[in-house]
Amino acid sequence: MSLRFEESLLMREKAELEAKQKKLRKDKEDDGAQLTKNDKARLDEINELLKKKIISVTMTQSLVNHIDDLVKERAGRSRAQMIEDSVRWFLDFTVHKWNERGIYVNTSRAVFESEAMSSLFFSKLTPSDQYDLGVTAGGQSPIADVVRLIYGEAPEKVASRGLVLNLLQDNGWGSISINEQGLIVISSPFYPAPFIRGYLESLLKVKIKSVETNVKENVALQIVK
Repeated sequence: MSLRFEESLLMREKAELEAKQKKLRKDKEDDGAQLTKNDKARLDEINELLKKKIISVTMTQSLVNHIDDLVKERAGRSRAQMIEDSVRWFLDFTVHKWNERGIYVNTSRAVFESEAMSSLFFSKLTPSDQYDLGVTAGGQSPIADVVRLIYGEAPEKVASRGLVLNLLQDNGWGSISINEQGLIVISSPFYPAPFIRGYLESLLKVKIKSVETNVKENVALQIVK
């Protein structure tokens, strides 16, 4: 499957948007007139996509059909984006290191474990024990190595918090967000709140307090210092 066809579609859409902007400025007699917010965002996105190197890949028709189905379901923006995301995940999760002895993600061996099994394990621990276990695990977190060695950043830096949380989200911890005030919200968390609090305190070198939520499927944690 050639990706150059998608490049030509992007070029065509770019030309249409630029023509639309030119006409808008001419009609309004204003060289500073801008496209609508959505059109401008799309034009910026296309320009970023066109900066990337175009390559061609060959794959079976069944894989192409599967990719196209996912694009129709809006699981991906395009064939090119789906393929790029697949390669990125392949590298992020070091799939090339997987073998019959186990699944290895960077320096850690990973296993697929049911949420029920994890819950059973943590149910035998008190909240205080869960917190202490989190502190220990956070102090030995492979995420810290990834942030330092791969991204060249310090995980305890404020500017690195978004990166750290995104990596945890990619590793299945749940859907994670953080606002400018340092409030971390985790939807559908895999681990219990005390463990997560201890883990993040140790990893980010901060103090965190739990925030009560109305929905038990959410964990909210506030960084206090």
